[in-house]
Amino acid sequence: MEKDEAIKLNNQLCFSIYSLSREINKLYRPFLEELNLTYTQYLVMLVLWEKNPVQ
Repeated sequence: MEKDEAIKLNNQLCFSIYSLSREINKLYRPFLEELNLTYTQYLVMLVLWEKNPVQ
């Protein structure tokens, strides 16, 4: 791959991962809105639920 091609945004792995992350967040958004949580808050809740499950 030429140097000019290598530095293009679409050829950067980090951009692909970032784009995928945004798409996943879009998929979660309707469910999280019902819980009034952001995706980050949801991740924290998962850890808390794992450590101390509600019975």
